[in-house]
Amino acid sequence: MKTREGYVVHQEAPESAPAAGPPRILIIHNVAASRPRSGRFRDVLARLDAAPCTVTIREMTGAGDALRLARAATPADFDLIAVAGGDGTLNDAINGVGPESPPLGVIPLGTANVLAHETGLGVDPPRIVSGLLSGHRQPVVPGVVNGRRFMMMAGVGFDAHVVGGVRRPVKRKLGKAAYMLEAARQLAINPCPHLDARIDGQPVAAATLVASRGRLYGGRFLLAPNADLRAPQLSVTLFPRRGRLAMAGYSAALPLGLLNRMNLVRNVTARRIEVTGPVGDPVQGDGDVIARLPATIGLAEHPVVLAVPPRASQPPPGVAGSPAGRWANPR
Repeated sequence: MKTREGYVVHQEAPESAPAAGPPRILIIHNVAASRPRSGRFRDVLARLDAAPCTVTIREMTGAGDALRLARAATPADFDLIAVAGGDGTLNDAINGVGPESPPLGVIPLGTANVLAHETGLGVDPPRIVSGLLSGHRQPVVPGVVNGRRFMMMAGVGFDAHVVGGVRRPVKRKLGKAAYMLEAARQLAINPCPHLDARIDGQPVAAATLVASRGRLYGGRFLLAPNADLRAPQLSVTLFPRRGRLAMAGYSAALPLGLLNRMNLVRNVTARRIEVTGPVGDPVQGDGDVIARLPATIGLAEHPVVLAVPPRASQPPPGVAGSPAGRWANPR
C-alpha cells in the first residue's frame, strides 16, 4: 500500500521464522540519482515482495535527507536500513547512523557503486537481496574528514577537482564518461601543484592523495591493493609527480591497472593525514565534495555495521582463515 512516507510491502513470516517476525527493512531511496537504473530497483523490490520481510520505502526529496532518515531510524522500528542510490547517498546515510542504529545495507543504483563491488555484493538483484536478507553483518570503521565521515575514500588534489567539477545532471546522463570529460577539462586549467601534506606527522610529496578504506576506486578499478575495510586503518595512495602531464599519465594508467604494476604511485598505511594547502581546494569523499582544505583525515570513533553477502564477513588480514587483504568473495 502507499503511505505519505513511502511504499510499504507486507509479507507473512513463514512458520520457521523466529517469534520476532520477519525483518523490517527501511529503504532510503534517492529517486533522482537512481533513475537510470530504475529497472534494477524494481527487480529488487519484486524479490523483496516475494520474501518474508516487511519493507518501507522513504524517498529523498533533497540533500541531507538520507542523513536525516538514517538518524531517525531506530531498532525499535527497523532491523535494517537499505540505501538505494549511489555512493554519495550512502555517504549521507553513514553520517546519520550512530552506535545504536540498525545495520546498513546497500541497493547499488549509482554510477560507481564502489562499496558494493568492494564487498562482493555487485549489482545483480538476486545477490543484492541475498545481502540484505542473509543476516551476515560486518562492522566497518569509516574514515572522517573534518568531522564528516566517508566509507570508501577521501581524495585531495586532481582527483577532488575532477569530482567537484562534474555536474550532477551530466553525471546522470553520461555516467562515468562525465568524469573523463571533466578530467580533460581540469588538465587544461589546473596546474596540479604539490600538496602541503603530512602523514602521521611526516611530510610527504604528492600532487594528489587518496585515503582509502577499501581496495577499489571509481567502481572496480584497483587503487589500494593492501587496503581492507575490515582493518581499522587508512591506506593512502600518493601520486608523487606534479603537473598536467603527470596527471594525464596517472589518469590513463588507472583504468589499465598500471598504477601499481608500474610503481607509478606509493601506498602507505596511516591513521592521521593533515593537508593544509592549497587552502580552499576541495576534498572529495565517496564521490562528492565534503570539505575544503585545510583538512584532517582520520578514522571515525565508532564503526558502522554493514549488511554484507554471506562470504564477505570474514576476519581482517593476519587473523587465521582470512584472505590476504581481500574480501572472501571479491566478485
